[in-house]
Amino acid sequence: MDFKIYGISMTCSFKNILFSAVLLVGGTAVEAQQTEQRYSFSHPQMGTEFRLIFYCRFDSITARAAANRVFAKVDALNSAFSDYQPESELNRLCDQAGSGEKTTISKPLWDILLLSKQYSERTNGAFDVTIGAVTRLWRRARSMQELPDSSRLAAAQQTVDYRHILLYGKNQAQIDLKGTRLDLGGIAQGYAADVCLEELRNLGIRQALADAGGDIALGDPPPGEKGWKIERPTLDSTGQLANETLLLSNCGITTSGATFRFLEVNGVRYSHIIDPRTGMGLTHRNLVTVMSNKAVDADAWATALSVLGPEGWEKLKEKHPGVKVWITTY
Repeated sequence: MDFKIYGISMTCSFKNILFSAVLLVGGTAVEAQQTEQRYSFSHPQMGTEFRLIFYCRFDSITARAAANRVFAKVDALNSAFSDYQPESELNRLCDQAGSGEKTTISKPLWDILLLSKQYSERTNGAFDVTIGAVTRLWRRARSMQELPDSSRLAAAQQTVDYRHILLYGKNQAQIDLKGTRLDLGGIAQGYAADVCLEELRNLGIRQALADAGGDIALGDPPPGEKGWKIERPTLDSTGQLANETLLLSNCGITTSGATFRFLEVNGVRYSHIIDPRTGMGLTHRNLVTVMSNKAVDADAWATALSVLGPEGWEKLKEKHPGVKVWITTY
């Protein structure tokens, strides 16, 4: 479920707000406007839509140049992270699985694999990006409207274990089991949202929002506001799905669930979220909202807690006081 972002009066200021002459974007000097303007830009990538919302004193040409610079970062990340593109860095690494050869990869891919292993350890394997061979079978199953072949699913499940990812210095990595495929779908959009927000900050834009298909990175609050208004799903007094408005800033937030993406067979709904420990799509109906310091944290935790449920979070939450979780069962 995506978040609703209210159309409130939002603005962004710059590191040196009292400047009067020029700002540099992409190496071009442009005269700053005297009043702040609201800008909103979108860009399709990673199977979703990326959105940037910010106010600034750039003119429209410079604002567009800033957005393009951010979206170029997203395109580069997709080329590294995609498990759909045959020639992506991720797939080239997977193609070498079991060869015993180390592969030099880009720093973003190395970083996200390191983060992925850390989340796997923290969640006892409820988050695991080595699930790629399994998710490929479930994608086909959803398109065919039938359950995956049980023997193929069992074979694919044998390749799932985050400990098969080996990371070395100088951005080198390898996968030590042949047939293991990686799927970064539970973390990549949150990571990309953080990159977007950081790039905007590098351009001096502090009060901004980067939305990667519902994985949201928030900067400073709008002037005169206590925070950005974000809605999260909850239940009303009658037990029906409703929304609660949160005021947030300088954090990441996301909601994970099977509201729109699922396979239903014989009255059973199988979520697009797969339990790495069993290889099966989730059948319980939870919407998990997570807020943390970074969107990448929220994204990974939301994926893991969709698997673990409320009982699993009860066992982990004392070790992770910086993570705020809401789990709605419907």
